[in-house]
This record gives sequence, C-alpha cells and structure tokens, in this order.
Amino acid sequence: MGMERADVERYRLALFGRMVMGVAHEVDNHLSVVLGFSELIQLAAGKEQKVRDGAGKILSAGEKIGAIVRHFSRHVRPHAPSPEPFVPGEMIPEILLFSRYDLGRDNVTVLPPPEVPPGILHADRRDFGLALLALLFNAAEAMSETGGELSMRVSIDAAGWEFTVGDRGPGIPAGFEEKVFEVGFTTRKGPLHTGMGLPVARHLAGQAGGTVRIASRAGGGCEATIRMPLKTRV
Repeated sequence: MGMERADVERYRLALFGRMVMGVAHEVDNHLSVVLGFSELIQLAAGKEQKVRDGAGKILSAGEKIGAIVRHFSRHVRPHAPSPEPFVPGEMIPEILLFSRYDLGRDNVTVLPPPEVPPGILHADRRDFGLALLALLFNAAEAMSETGGELSMRVSIDAAGWEFTVGDRGPGIPAGFEEKVFEVGFTTRKGPLHTGMGLPVARHLAGQAGGTVRIASRAGGGCEATIRMPLKTRV
C-alpha cells in the first residue's frame, strides 16, 4: 500500500493535535510570568529599578510565547514540500519542547542528544521535524506501560546525517524489522496506535533521499535511525 501526501497531512494533524495541550501548558507558564510582573510593576510605581526589571521579564516571556506559537503553527500547517537549508541544532529543541508534555503523561522523558554537530541539513524543515517526531512517539508508545527515558544521538560524516532515537521497550520480534514500516501495522491496541508513525517517517525521509531503519538495541529495546544525505535531491 502506497502513501499519499494526504496521508502524511492527516498524520501531521493527528500528532500535533495530541501536542496542543503541551503547547498550551508552555504558553500558560510564560503568560503567568507576564501577568505576575505586570502586577508587580503596578505595585512598584516610583521604584525605577524594579519597574525596569519587571519590564524586562515581561518582554522576555512575551517573546517566548510568540516564538512557541509561531514555531508550532509553522510545523502543523499543511504545505507542499520545499527543501531548504536549516540547522538541525536549532530545530531539535523545538521538537523536544512540543513533545515533552504529551510524552510525560506516560512518564516518558527524552534525553536531549549530548551533542548536535554544527552543520546544515538540506530538506523540507517541517517534514523532517514530523519524521523525527514520529520516531519519538513510536519509541514512547513502546514504553507507555513502564515509562522511562528515550535517548537521542545526532552525528554527521562525509555521507550525511544520522538521527537516532533509542527506547527500552519490549523490542521487535525477529523478522518484523520491515513489517513495522507497513501502513497500519501495529502490535499495540488503542485509538492512538495507528501504525502510521514509522511509515510516515520512512516516506518523508525517502522523498529527501534519506532512509529510516530500526534495529534491536543492546540491553533491550530498539533504535530507530533517520539517515539523511548532506544535500537532498530536488
């Protein structure tokens, strides 16, 4: 069964719909700062330093709110793929911010990559972000009953970039390493387990000349890796 762009966009909306509560939580945190320091400024009338400090806090919180909303809107909006150069080290924190609240409901946390090498990735930024989110949520679902930590690694060499997400779930039964990429295939039950995450990730990476593979992990669990060329095909 092939995958159409409409399938990708349906998955995008479903996944980002799950993360709306997390984004609202982040916005609410910064909005509390805005409101709190606004009240403080009112009480500190005539005390110039406190007013300046409070104004600075309000400005910073307001900028963070604006950035969260802009970045979230950019990722969720349906679009025609358009490769562009971007810095993975700037995009990954956005992805982790959007997902951490929803993943946290299953007591799953993501350990940020120890290091993201400097460099440029040429791909559709939003599609790559969706592919990476798909790996994160797939790994988190494997640990939904036990909770725990997901690991991330990012590396680059002469051939391209590698982005790896590791979990400590039950792993993949022997012989299922390719079957998990079939649209609709899942070993878990429930409305959130649609069997779309890995197929979407592979489809999007493939459109940019990349690959996605999944393998058992030493000590238990799985590692899913997106491999992307230094220069995407047009």
